[in-house]
Amino acid sequence: MTAVVGLLAFGGGVWLLVESVEGLVKTVRGWAAAAGLSGMVLSALLLGFDVESTAAGVAATLGDLPGTALGTSFGAAIFLLTAGLGIAALVAPFEVHTPVPLLISAAAATALSIALSIDGVLSRLDGGVLLLSFVPLFALLLRMRRGASIASTGERPSRLPVRLGAAVVGLLVGAELLVFGTERVVAELGLSETVFGLIVVAAAVSFEEVVLEALPAFRGFPELSVGNALGTLIFLLTASLGVIVLVRPLTVPPGVGAYHLPTLAMSTLLAGALLVRGRLGRAEGAFLVSAYVAYVAGAVAVG
Repeated sequence: MTAVVGLLAFGGGVWLLVESVEGLVKTVRGWAAAAGLSGMVLSALLLGFDVESTAAGVAATLGDLPGTALGTSFGAAIFLLTAGLGIAALVAPFEVHTPVPLLISAAAATALSIALSIDGVLSRLDGGVLLLSFVPLFALLLRMRRGASIASTGERPSRLPVRLGAAVVGLLVGAELLVFGTERVVAELGLSETVFGLIVVAAAVSFEEVVLEALPAFRGFPELSVGNALGTLIFLLTASLGVIVLVRPLTVPPGVGAYHLPTLAMSTLLAGALLVRGRLGRAEGAFLVSAYVAYVAGAVAVG
């Protein structure tokens, strides 16, 4: 009975996420076109704030679940860069020009979070550094906000706050349903808390981000897909992780430092190299998804 309830919640969450993303993509695209803004940068600024992952991480650290808390940042980032972008490319191969400052910001956020975690402890001082580091990275995105990727020929959507609010509420509720369903379905798999947190919880809390990557690419707006992926990465590894650690310092399990952090570094380098090329076809998408599958298999094997 628990599994049936979980599956129903999972399916309802997926449906609500897709419907909410449809509205959000149309609103962001219309706003960007009307204002002459870069869709990629606007997507990074608006869609990158993954507040539900932050909330899940805070709850986990207060519940003394370090693997789960780290999963909402490190695990989610790996998921977005491999499975997220890979699925988007499989759904609709695309060509896109990614601004170099955006790629540099994503690399800097990754490097800083790994450097502070490698000693096995994330203190409140580390949390403060991470949170403060988000400010210049966000400021850099603001400076990039005007671009030539979209001409100022669109019509600004009416009732913008209402549309954005409804889409965000739908995302949050859908994500909660999905997480609830996922937890019920996988509760009896017998994974360790670290593996569960960095794989299952990370994928669950980031599922709507995959929709936010795949659906815009399918609709012909790949700049929104890439902007969301990189903007979310920057937020998760700086501001979100910083808030989680400020609430309660975290001990980084040895397995995270030995396996998951190197995987995060390699995922960032791999995704960045593909985006610099400017094209993600189905071959690249399959490779990224395969890389995530290999990561999951390795995580389960090493426990």
